[in-house]
Amino acid sequence: MGQSRGRALLLITAANFVFFMSVTSFFTLPVYLERLGASRAAVGQIMGTFGLASLLAIPLTGLWADRFGRRPLLVLGALLWALGAWGYSRVDALGPAIYALRLLQGVAFSLFFVSANAVVADLAPEGRLGRAIAVFGTTTLAAHALGPTLGELVIARAGFARLFQLSAIAGLLSLCGVFAVGETRRPTPEGEAPVGVLALALRPGMRSVLLSAFAAAMAFGAAIHFMSVFVRAQGMTTHAPFFVAYVALAIGVRLALGGLGDRVGHRRVGALATLVFGVSVLGLSQVHGPAALAVVGACFGAAHGLAYPSLNALFLQEAGPSARGRAMASFNLSFNVGMTVAAFVAGRVAEHLGYGAMWTMMGVVAILGGLGVWRDGAARLSGRA
Repeated sequence: MGQSRGRALLLITAANFVFFMSVTSFFTLPVYLERLGASRAAVGQIMGTFGLASLLAIPLTGLWADRFGRRPLLVLGALLWALGAWGYSRVDALGPAIYALRLLQGVAFSLFFVSANAVVADLAPEGRLGRAIAVFGTTTLAAHALGPTLGELVIARAGFARLFQLSAIAGLLSLCGVFAVGETRRPTPEGEAPVGVLALALRPGMRSVLLSAFAAAMAFGAAIHFMSVFVRAQGMTTHAPFFVAYVALAIGVRLALGGLGDRVGHRRVGALATLVFGVSVLGLSQVHGPAALAVVGACFGAAHGLAYPSLNALFLQEAGPSARGRAMASFNLSFNVGMTVAAFVAGRVAEHLGYGAMWTMMGVVAILGGLGVWRDGAARLSGRA
């Protein structure tokens, strides 16, 4: 990799870390919503509004990133996120404003996340796409541990309003890295017909990848949206054991084994890791203390650390350079749809049947997703697909 390309990867990775520190600080939002009087179902609806915005914003971001470039969308996403985060510091009651701000955050996140990932795919060395995605994703994972943990500290010492203000500042700081990265978009070669988002999703063997991403995202979304209130319902005072263990193992696995899919096949690694991921979510139904929470968090992190980059690289590897924004959008749309569905469905299940039933349901869904990718791969090898 040339020095300029390596520097650009470092800069976009740093910008992504700062942006995600802001995003993950909002994992504590359910606690704030409960203090305002929201029920478990209402918490799920508000958190899920973020995903609803993504359903429209992600495919549009993919199209725009391939047409107009990555950097303008990165800048817009960071600015809108900062605006939405600051807006929460001005809201102190349940109502339409909370839903509107969550919608704004969903759009902002989609603009930044899809575009940043497209930049990484553009800069990845030949034959090392999985490794590039895995290493880039370590910044996201690190933020998943630091953001919620630091968020709790800020809340305890200064309150939620100050947390939201600091989140807005972090969103703006991510622009420092964005402005330093040159445009990486590659135009569609003359005479080549542009490939649509739907056509990318319907490539042979790729539908099961999107379904698996959707299934894993449902389990992941339930953990992200409800962990902060689940631990308190179990008599624990903090969700830090889960998030710290999750991130430590996920980062360790990605740094040590991030290129495993490049060597032995992304489908094989992605399917197996998704199966283990589902089993770990099932294990949350048996958690009643901090030690067990940390153990399950470690298993959750190790499996997620391999599953996400492997499935992502599997879906991207056959997309041409001029279609990477759309391919990344298709994959992330599937993941965000899963997280959105989880917010609404998991909240209802937890409300009426309890958290144990919620974790069981989400774990089974993820296991089925992993089996689907495995079965589809076997069918392709035997010539039936």
